[in-house]
Parts: sequence; C-alpha cells; structure tokens
Amino acid sequence: MNYILLAATILGVTAQGIVSKQYSLKAECQNSMMFSAVSAFFAMIFFVICGVGSFNLNPDVVPYSIAFGVFYCMALFGGLNAIRTGPLSISVLVNQFGLIIPTLYGIIWLGDDIGACGYIGIVLLFTALVFVNLKNEKLQFSRSWFIWLAVEFVGNGMCSTVQKMQQLKFGGAYKNEYMIIALLFVTLASLVSGLYKNKNIGKSITTALRYAPIQGVANGAVNLFVMLLTGLLPTAILFPSISAGGMAITFAIAILFYKEKLSKVQILGYMFGIISVVLLNI
Repeated sequence: MNYILLAATILGVTAQGIVSKQYSLKAECQNSMMFSAVSAFFAMIFFVICGVGSFNLNPDVVPYSIAFGVFYCMALFGGLNAIRTGPLSISVLVNQFGLIIPTLYGIIWLGDDIGACGYIGIVLLFTALVFVNLKNEKLQFSRSWFIWLAVEFVGNGMCSTVQKMQQLKFGGAYKNEYMIIALLFVTLASLVSGLYKNKNIGKSITTALRYAPIQGVANGAVNLFVMLLTGLLPTAILFPSISAGGMAITFAIAILFYKEKLSKVQILGYMFGIISVVLLNI
C-alpha cells in the first residue's frame, strides 16, 4: 500500500508538470500568478470535499497552515523572480535541491535510518539533478538573483518540512483543515499578485480556468498522499523518491510526447535518477 501511494504521488507531481507545460505552450493570455491562484483554489476545494462531514478545526493547527502558506508563496514568488533575474537552469536546480531540507530534517532530528544504500541513493539523486538541469547557459550573477534563489530554496524545502512537522505533532489528524487554511492563504496572496498591473483580468482568469483546475486537483491529491506517507515512510526516503521517480517519468514524457532532444549528459543524469530510486527503496 505504501508504494501504491508513493507511485500515485509521483504521477500526481508529473501531471502537474504536464499541465504547466501545456499552459506555457498553449495559453493565449498567460499570467502565472493568476494560474497559481486558480490552481490553489481548486486544490483547496479538493480538501473541502475530502473533509465534508468530518471538519474539526483545532486552533493549534492554524500556525502550521499559515507557515506552510508563507513558505509555499516564498517558493512560488522566489522561483518566478529567480528565473526572471538569472539563469533558468540553475534557478530550477536550486528549487529541486530544496528537498535536502526535509531530508536532513528526517536524518538529523527524526533519526531516520536509511542505511548505506539510502545515502548512496541521495548522492546519486543530487548528481542526477545537476546533470539534468545544468546546460550551456551564459551565467549572469546579480545580488537580487542570489536573494531570490535563497527565498526559493528555503520556501520549497520548508513546505515539506512543515507538512511533516504538522502530521507528527497531531498524529496524522487535521489533514483537510490544515490544507484548507494554507491553500486559502496561497489563493488570496496569488490572486492579489495576479491582479497587480494586469491589463486583461477577465481573459487571464478565463485562460487559467482552462488548465489550472486539473493542476489544482492533482496538487491537492499529492499533498494528501504526502501527508499519509509521512507516517509510513522515513522522510529521508520519501522526498528523494518522489523527486527521482518524477524525473524518470518526466524523461519518458519529454522524449515520447514533446520530442525533446537531450544531451548525453542529461540522459546520464536521468539514468542516475532511476538508479537512485532503486537504492532509496532497498
């Protein structure tokens, strides 16, 4: 059952990537913040439906929800601005490296014992991320880029860490309540940003509604499965497995459906990613 949930989580993450890709390729009036607002709203609706008849808000959950929402926005806004002010490949790479935060949290604070194969798998995973994402770009460094990279890195890593902390604190309870409050915060923050200096609000919302609902439901399902898995698998294995598994599926989709041409180094990186999945789950 654990690995069925893990596979479903990886598929959900991949589905979000596909929807985002389609939005960037097909959408006529693109507004990334409006897309994020609609996506977060539908993810919130997913948890509202899941919680029908059993909603029980514990005020102690609220700080964790707000923290998750803040870090989610940090990852979102940091990533967008990092891409805007610096090299795309390294900006994306740093976002993926954010998973080292929950991984270290599991090893250092929770005492996760992953064994020699697990540590080798983690090293291979980060090697794979470098190989897959680093391209021949002309690097232009700026202070603002470094700042946004730091915001992106901390936000992405702390989202998963806070999620784990909340589930441990409340014994796996209040999943729906926790995410509803967090996603409401993200929806409002993204909506305000999306409306700022938006010259075509109606069209940007209509365009986002064609794609973002699917993204939102997939995001809701992924967050639910992750919260379930945090009580079933060591943190130091869970998050690297999701990342590496997503890499393997994305590799196949990129080649088969989007006809992308990958370099030998990138292909080697994907192979490292697949091997790391195996080692992390031995």
